Amino acid sequence: MGKAIDWNKIEEWNDKYLIKCFCTKDEYQWTPIERTEGDYLIMPDGTRLLDFFNQLYCVNVGQKNPKVVEYVKEALERYGFVWDIYTTDYKAKVAKIIIEDILGEYGWAAKIRYTNTGGESVEVASMIARLYTGKPLIATREHAYHGVTGGAVALNRVYAGRSHLSGAGPDKFVRQVPGQNSGNAFVCPTPFCYRCSLGHSYPECKSCGSQLPCVLATERMILNHGLDQVAAIITEPAFGAGTIMPPDEYLPQIYEMTRRLGILWIVDEVLMGFGRLGEWFGHQKYGKHLKPDIMTVAKGITSSQIPCGAVIVNKEIADFMDTMRWNHVSTFSGHPIALAAAQGNLEYMIENNVPEMAKKAGEYFGAKLKELEAKHKTVGLVAGAGMFWQVELVKNKETKEPFVKDDRYTGFAGDLSANPTGIILSKCIEKGVLLGGFVPNTLRIGASLTVSKADMDKAIDALDYALDYLDTLV
Repeated sequence: MGKAIDWNKIEEWNDKYLIKCFCTKDEYQWTPIERTEGDYLIMPDGTRLLDFFNQLYCVNVGQKNPKVVEYVKEALERYGFVWDIYTTDYKAKVAKIIIEDILGEYGWAAKIRYTNTGGESVEVASMIARLYTGKPLIATREHAYHGVTGGAVALNRVYAGRSHLSGAGPDKFVRQVPGQNSGNAFVCPTPFCYRCSLGHSYPECKSCGSQLPCVLATERMILNHGLDQVAAIITEPAFGAGTIMPPDEYLPQIYEMTRRLGILWIVDEVLMGFGRLGEWFGHQKYGKHLKPDIMTVAKGITSSQIPCGAVIVNKEIADFMDTMRWNHVSTFSGHPIALAAAQGNLEYMIENNVPEMAKKAGEYFGAKLKELEAKHKTVGLVAGAGMFWQVELVKNKETKEPFVKDDRYTGFAGDLSANPTGIILSKCIEKGVLLGGFVPNTLRIGASLTVSKADMDKAIDALDYALDYLDTLV
């Protein structure tokens, strides 16, 4: 078991030396984790917390998957560090698995460039799009989230995902990072049909024409900026931090639009990739004919056991980049230990058909959530697939009135005690379950793609208990 840990000393050091995320020093609640196992976080006193945040919706095959651990141990015996100019067997094998074994039948993916994180993947994808086209602008969407690095944050339009500061006092102080928005991104409407920013109602909006109004408005905005200026549009298949499941027509229409206009389609699969929505990649849920020009991945490539990301490009871009000297490198991209974790993870996923496991788990879990929607007056919407679920919390089902008026535009300043996601989290913890959300009125729910039926039932029971309490507040 190793040396005994003095957790009192760990708490002291944590309090003295670490900058906290999402809270002030005074608001911080000490939550030590001694080890992890499957879908559980285990505290030093033995308390087991069922994790229906799945950390950041990224531990796709569960904690400490034995095959991943085996490959990492083997790699540590063979390697210390090898930078990106050299080739290891892990590096080449993972590229082959993704391009040929997983994506081969779809006929678009050609080559990979490795990164360290999802944000870096978006940075690199944006660079490639601009270098390939010679154009500066990238279209993004309301409530989008693409990472924490500078260029990625410029594409973030979920307000609380821009690395800003917010105060806990009554003045509701908010400060975004000065100079962070580069001006090379512009914002298009979101396909959030529950509260359409264009004022439409779904599916009645489809009577306006063949295009969804949000897609039509997106096309008009791209044309307004000029096709000679717009390199690409970037989309998540489903919105991660923003927590939105789009209508089925949306991504196919975005894809058709990009083909017709001649701009690149960047698909950010950092959160939805590697099985989260019940397909290998989230965009495939909306049509196997959809072919990204550039795709970003991270998280699920290793089930987050070691940081790793990648950018995958089509043949035309790969051929172009092959003729150029690309003067760009990252010290740790393609690290042999990270790629060993990726190889073990992807082989396990293929051998066990993990995306299909996620699809079946989602069918069971989604049906249970629908039962809670019918039972509880504060549940306005349940939407999702696989192990990614959106639950909208409302004061009134008929009017869709949210608990927090600002909803996804909140800066998370001032008193947050009335945020329903925080209320749900505190009540679920009483039942030993971690379950809540990122934006204030919306639960973002998901476990590992290999989660057991018993643990899904436990999460549903905890959520039912928490919603019973929330119902009393309206």
